[in-house]
Amino acid sequence: MKKEIILVGTYHFEQDEELIKKEEKEVKELVDYLAHYKPTKVAVEWEMSKDKELNIEYQNSNGNYSMDEIQQIGFRLAEKLNHDKVYAVNWTGQINQENMMELNDSIQSSYPELLNTMKEISENAPDISLKTPLVNSYRKLNNKEFTKELEKLYLSLVVVTDNKEKKIGLDFLNKWMERELAIFKNILDICNTEDRILLIIGSDHLWMLRKLFEGNGWNVISPFLIE
Repeated sequence: MKKEIILVGTYHFEQDEELIKKEEKEVKELVDYLAHYKPTKVAVEWEMSKDKELNIEYQNSNGNYSMDEIQQIGFRLAEKLNHDKVYAVNWTGQINQENMMELNDSIQSSYPELLNTMKEISENAPDISLKTPLVNSYRKLNNKEFTKELEKLYLSLVVVTDNKEKKIGLDFLNKWMERELAIFKNILDICNTEDRILLIIGSDHLWMLRKLFEGNGWNVISPFLIE
């Protein structure tokens, strides 16, 4: 039997705290939807080195969740499925604020086409709205076409240099890919033969992680897509 991973690209709730507070019923419906896939483990975008602290919070949450997707979705789902723990699998790696600023400054000053592409993707990105069921928002966020646009954008960064020909884009992608590989490795480390792991992670990660797991022979499940 193939190992299975359920990839859930997510919003970061702290960016929409007030909205999420008003949508508790929608969050519960989203969790119910994901529960139908019956994962054996729930993995979240939290530093693996802080797994112990995360699970202390999980054990003590008692239905009182902080306003982030890790607890609102991850804790709720694991609790609904009677899981003893959740799994921290993230590694933020070497990407820092300075890297982001250097990359952004170079794009702003010298790469107008890439800048326009970034603006178009940002403007057309699906968002959370009181007018739209949260499950539908996630369906749009996990859409294959949107994921493909993000992949194209990230790979386009490889050409970005600064005015001294420093390969800023290549350096950034090296660090990004290292992070993806570390997350992939962390999930391999927690997986047993017949596990079905559900991973809740920022949607920017979907395109690369899908390739890694499929390349390793896993069955990759996209719960919001009709495969």
